[in-house]
Amino acid sequence: MWTLITGASSGIGRALALELGQQGHDLMLSGRDKGRLTAVAEAIREQSPGCQVEILPADLSDPASTRELAARIGEEVERLNAFIYCAGIGEPAPDFASLELIDFQEALAVNVSAPLLLCQQLLPLMRGGDTASRIVMIGAGMDKQAQPGTGSYGISKMALRRLVRQMAVEFDTMADGPVVSLFQPGLVDTPGIRRHIAKAENLDLPHARWLAGRLEAGECLTAEQAASALAFTLRQVPDSDFHGAVFNGRDLVDSLSFAAS
Repeated sequence: MWTLITGASSGIGRALALELGQQGHDLMLSGRDKGRLTAVAEAIREQSPGCQVEILPADLSDPASTRELAARIGEEVERLNAFIYCAGIGEPAPDFASLELIDFQEALAVNVSAPLLLCQQLLPLMRGGDTASRIVMIGAGMDKQAQPGTGSYGISKMALRRLVRQMAVEFDTMADGPVVSLFQPGLVDTPGIRRHIAKAENLDLPHARWLAGRLEAGECLTAEQAASALAFTLRQVPDSDFHGAVFNGRDLVDSLSFAAS
C-alpha cells in the first residue's frame, strides 16, 4: 500500500510519515531537501523495518520539477493508495503595498498549482482498485482569517480549499475515482510556524504576538498529534464521510484523546 507525502522532511509531514510507517504503509517522501528526507527515511526504516521508503526530492514551485516527480512515481508504482499534500509556503509582508509579487506567485505555485498538477498527473494511479485511493490536502486557518501581512499564505490556502471542493465535484463524475478531503490542523508547533512567527515579529505584525503567546502557553498541537488525527481520517473514516469533508485537527485530537508526544 503506497502512500505519497509531500513536505515530508519536517513538521506534520515528517510526523505523519513516521506514524504511517508504523501502520504498514510503504512510503514515497518528497521535499526540497534531500538530506533531511534521507534522515526521515532512515528513522522510518529503523522504527519500521518492514516499511519500504523511497525519497523523491522535488521543487514544487517549479512545474517542470513537479511533473518530473509525478513521472518518477509512475515509474515506481502501479497504484497509489493515498496522497497527502503537506507542502506549504507563504512569506509574511510588512503591509499590502509591500507584498512582493514573486512571493505571492511562489505561494500560489506551491500551495495551489503543484497539488493540482500532481493530482492530474497521478490520477491514473489512483483510479480503480478494491478501495478508493485517498487524497488529503493540508489547509490553514488563515485562509478565512485575514490578517495584515498574511496575503500570500492566506489567499493561496483559500484557493486550496476551493481546489479541494472542485476535485470532490469532479471525482463524483468518475465511477472509480479517488476521494478527497481537506485537513485543517489548526495551530501546530512546527519549525515552519516558528520561522513564520520570527519573520512576522521582525515586521511587527500583530498576529505574531498572538501566535507566539499561544505556542508558549502550550495552546497548540504537536506535529505528532496532528499526524495521528490525520492518520485516523485515512484509516477509520468511511468514504462517504471522507469525500469532500473538512476535518479539524484540534476537534479530532480532543474527541479522540490523542496524547501529546
